[in-house]
Amino acid sequence: MQKMNLHVCALALLLFGSIARVHGRAVDIVDDSNDVDNSIETEAEPVQEEKPRNRAFDADWLKFTKTPPTKMLQAEGATVEIVCEMMGSQVPSIQWVVGHLPRSELEDLESNQLSEDAPSAIVRVRSVHIIDHPLSEARTYTCVGRSGSKTIFASTVVHPPRSSRHVAEKTYPGAQKPRITYTEKTHLDLMGSNILLPCQAHAVPRAEVTWFNNENKEIVGGHRFKVLPTGQLMIADIKWEDMGNYKCVARNAVGFDTADTFVYPVLKEQD
Repeated sequence: MQKMNLHVCALALLLFGSIARVHGRAVDIVDDSNDVDNSIETEAEPVQEEKPRNRAFDADWLKFTKTPPTKMLQAEGATVEIVCEMMGSQVPSIQWVVGHLPRSELEDLESNQLSEDAPSAIVRVRSVHIIDHPLSEARTYTCVGRSGSKTIFASTVVHPPRSSRHVAEKTYPGAQKPRITYTEKTHLDLMGSNILLPCQAHAVPRAEVTWFNNENKEIVGGHRFKVLPTGQLMIADIKWEDMGNYKCVARNAVGFDTADTFVYPVLKEQD
């Protein structure tokens, strides 16, 4: 297979990536359209500089690949899951804001996700916000994505079931099987780069995370592969033979969840 450069890979992902609808678990979607362009770019003085060789694009970019619905209705006794996906340059981060927040404050938020220095990366990231208690009133949840100077966001208003209004908002009792809430769907970067693949899970009791490589063998650590205490998979000095799907498995006593990340090492451009 011919090794593609970063520009071609990015264009292929944008061309064939579909904007899918959100399917929440045990919820009724009232309105799943959310097409408003809420992008924000940090203002800066224009500087005429050459594009660094390890950057795929002249400017930061970030696009939704799955936008959360504008409205959802919580079913009686159900957990709500709001899904948000985006793809962009470097390694985009996603965080959730609960309640109304002025647009001017969104760009000043400090990310609650650890970001890595990966100027040559192109990544599609997925985040799931879980509401594991009955809502007593309608509430707004905003997915905020950030990559460099680029910020985009989309909000979902979740309405409570009639029987739960004006009741105490307490977490549902009992154990909860894992649900992976933060992962990457695709990670492209230049050969020789070091990459971190996240895998965060919501579970009661806490879930244990394991990773399987592109040959479906469990990763137990080695010279270039390491599973960190945070659940992240670190791959050092990525090579062409590292290309493929890497599976994260989050498991506790009551169940498990899985998520795949496709890693694509990209050939560096010739001088």
